[in-house]
Amino acid sequence: PTGPAASSSVAGEAAVVSSRLSSRGDPENGLDLGRGFAGFVCRLCSDGGIYECFVRTAEYERLGVDYVCEFGTGTKQPKEKQSRNKFMSVRLPFSQFKAMKNGEADTTAPPFAGTDVRHIGFRFRGCRNKDVLPPMFKNIKPQRNRRKFYLALSYIKVYRSPPEPEFVYLSDARIPPVVKNGMVRDDVRQMMPDLAIGGDLAMQEDGGASVSGAYRIFDEDEAKRVTESRMDRSNEETYFKYKGEKLLRDSGLNYCIVRVAGYNEEATASSSKLRYKTDNKEVSPVSRADVAQVCVNALLDPEASNVSFYLSKDTSPKKQSFGDLESDLIP
Repeated sequence: PTGPAASSSVAGEAAVVSSRLSSRGDPENGLDLGRGFAGFVCRLCSDGGIYECFVRTAEYERLGVDYVCEFGTGTKQPKEKQSRNKFMSVRLPFSQFKAMKNGEADTTAPPFAGTDVRHIGFRFRGCRNKDVLPPMFKNIKPQRNRRKFYLALSYIKVYRSPPEPEFVYLSDARIPPVVKNGMVRDDVRQMMPDLAIGGDLAMQEDGGASVSGAYRIFDEDEAKRVTESRMDRSNEETYFKYKGEKLLRDSGLNYCIVRVAGYNEEATASSSKLRYKTDNKEVSPVSRADVAQVCVNALLDPEASNVSFYLSKDTSPKKQSFGDLESDLIP
């Protein structure tokens, strides 16, 4: 785009949209990003709110249809006199853009495939973002729609769609399936548990996370425990494993993330099968040979692209493949 144009419509909504984008070969049409590309990678700085990326094609000019993909953002840990706005990268697959008309889903419009892109924009909706109140006021004062927001865009790129993963990453099964804002503590290199009201993670009046309970830093007792037990790992190691996952997701590469609870030297028995689980409940250790085989299989399987799972064993007779897993590109 040659320059952004800002607009605001109903109360509690604001949007910024690019100028008209045109194909070099045919200026009457928009950009054709569907050949070899699978989605957008956006580098942005924001305040932890929920936003929309929208694309306009000829369907917008003809029927008023936007293709919309919603995404969340994160914040830094609260510090005195410092901004909590945080830089992050988000992937927005073309397949996750849904046809919307006047704020409602339009099932009659064709799916978005990355073709005829005439405008790209971002939108904030107050109804999707509530003012954060302290827990003590939850039953006294209703939550209000937010009116203030911050979203700064550094760049928008497209990422390619290779037939199989470009990178297989071996990670830690102690990382939860969903990592919520505030759970990652960079100041102490820990991942905090996600406890609701009265737990370790509570919301301050300014919307920040505070730790009401005690947390452990990697000390001598922790080091001794990790050294003596080959099956155990430190909280700091889990933190860095998660940071590696995030770097890989932000890179734009197609990936496969394998989360393992531990290793043993026992080969998989004929009575048990390797399982690809979507949660980390009852995840058992697996042999190094089995992990290596799964990683090699993932590199050669298109269905293993952009997925993450927990590797375990059980006695279920059901046969499983990477195709049973859902892509986790949406943040």
